Amino acid sequence: MKSYRFHIAGLLLLAIVVVLIYQNRKGTSLNMRDIDFALEDRDRIAEVTIRGGGEEVVLTRDNGLWILNSQFEARDKAVDMLLQTLARLRVSSPAPLAETDAIMKNLSNDALQIDIDMGRRTRRYFVFSEGGESPTYMLRDGSSRPYRVEVLGYDGNVASLFVPDGAFWRSNILFNVRLIDIAEVSVDHREDQEGSFTLKQSPQNEYTLYSYPEGELMEGLSDSLAIRYLANFFYVPYERMAGRDERTVADSLLRSGYDHMIKVTLHEGSVTKAYFHRIVTGGGGEDEVNYDLFRLYALINDKSDLVIVPYHSVDLLLRNSSYFFR
Repeated sequence: MKSYRFHIAGLLLLAIVVVLIYQNRKGTSLNMRDIDFALEDRDRIAEVTIRGGGEEVVLTRDNGLWILNSQFEARDKAVDMLLQTLARLRVSSPAPLAETDAIMKNLSNDALQIDIDMGRRTRRYFVFSEGGESPTYMLRDGSSRPYRVEVLGYDGNVASLFVPDGAFWRSNILFNVRLIDIAEVSVDHREDQEGSFTLKQSPQNEYTLYSYPEGELMEGLSDSLAIRYLANFFYVPYERMAGRDERTVADSLLRSGYDHMIKVTLHEGSVTKAYFHRIVTGGGGEDEVNYDLFRLYALINDKSDLVIVPYHSVDLLLRNSSYFFR
């Protein structure tokens, strides 16, 4: 009888322990929906919107290309990095209970908002970090609990991978046309008018050279040199968009006039222009100005964007008319 009572007491104690463990786990377990941040099927993602700091970018998939803000082609490498980030997101831990209120306040006021359109459904995340080596916290829309997140294979700040600045996503292509698509190219050198020219290519691949802007025919053109020149317009990158401090020079450049201009017209009618300006690096003495020997400014997209262009990207394009004669 005594042994039986010990068994009963032992079973009751075990039952109490099991209940306590269950209740504790129930109160601290992770909600699977709330921690399901990763989107591994990148082909289902049709659009990603990133908002924060008063800026917004919209990246839309369109026939295999990613388009920025319905206007510009986005950089493939930048978009690929974003899709890999979304696929490798993992929860490392819940937000500390003592800090949850402060983190929720930051997520409400200062977070990046990420909207991911997957056709039939859309996910919305809120992302916050204080920067540097501080942890990144994410909150899924509709959840009340934030989580600290990481990206597999990446040791840096996760929030920094979601960039709302459109300049970061822009494709850095100045010209990218095939030789056979070019109808004509005009190059104007402000300080070398005799070297300025217009090179025309007919649909029958016949080449003629004219002075610019007068339009007088220049005899003796070498077709092989014309072909070699036009082939240089395939994939011509610039280095980067100008920074905010550099953009302040755009107005003065517009007033002073360009040093070089390149205008490319395609057979289908589209026209691309770039206006190049030397970069002043300082004075070399009385009435002497020093220029950057490696880079140029360029105004593109109807002079609305200022970019930095390495000389080596456009050196072969800034020929003068004498190049085309043997």
